[in-house]
Amino acid sequence: MPTALLAAVVTCTALLAAVLPTARHRIQQYREEHARRTAAEHRRRQLVNATDWAITTAVRACWDRKVDDWRAPRIMLISVADVVRRAEDDFNLQISREEGHALLMDRLEFRGHLQTTLVTDDHDQQEGTP
Repeated sequence: MPTALLAAVVTCTALLAAVLPTARHRIQQYREEHARRTAAEHRRRQLVNATDWAITTAVRACWDRKVDDWRAPRIMLISVADVVRRAEDDFNLQISREEGHALLMDRLEFRGHLQTTLVTDDHDQQEGTP
């Protein structure tokens, strides 16, 4: 009996020695991938928040402006620079103007502001001209 038990322990030890490096490697790969995905999602949420705050600021400024003709559409002024500045100031994120423009258009569409009168500084890029 002790010989069979010793043989089983030796077999289990050899099996663990063969499998453990692979398991450690897979666990490490999983942790690295999970950390990368979590960081990317966190950055995306911060950029969405920065863009939403820039839009909210523009909407509030739009409603605070005095208008003489109540029938005239309210004009919302927002720029990609507002989004970039908000991301840098609030979240210390460096983003390009192209990324800021894509975020701005996506969030304006999501919030339903694209059908309103909108003035932005990147209107040429929408038409495909530099």
